[in-house]
Amino acid sequence: MYLGDRGACLTPERFHTHSVGPDEAALRAAFLQCSALMQQRNRANMGLAVHNKSNLDGVVRTVFGDSVVKVLDRDNKLDLNGITIHLLTEKIQLRKLEGPVVAAFVDPHKLDKIVFSVGVTDIVFVPWAAEALPIYLAEHPSSREIFRTPPLDESVPAMV
Repeated sequence: MYLGDRGACLTPERFHTHSVGPDEAALRAAFLQCSALMQQRNRANMGLAVHNKSNLDGVVRTVFGDSVVKVLDRDNKLDLNGITIHLLTEKIQLRKLEGPVVAAFVDPHKLDKIVFSVGVTDIVFVPWAAEALPIYLAEHPSSREIFRTPPLDESVPAMV
């Protein structure tokens, strides 16, 4: 529950994507949601939560870009056009982060361990494994879906 600029954020608002695996569209949607939340909340900081720095490769690198990932890997934060993106992992923590966090492919059991900074306004969860979303939703039933991966069209003929 975000209480605005004058109130304390007792519990962050929660959002999620309905996706599995290295879903670029889901991660982009989560980043766009965080960007919109930053504007709504008048914040200039956001977090990118992953298990560890090796998780910056692959889909995270594809979505955010090589130059962004290189700086996050080296400095654990990136200042870009007046916005600061902070890297959060099990080992890299911040005491205070006033803004939203994209939790990219983080195990829902470890989410609160990785994202525990004071001031986090929102968490946007992007699951990796099929079982991760039901676990997350059981712990955060008020989380709102922001993106759903379209189902595979079964009418498409198989390639032979």
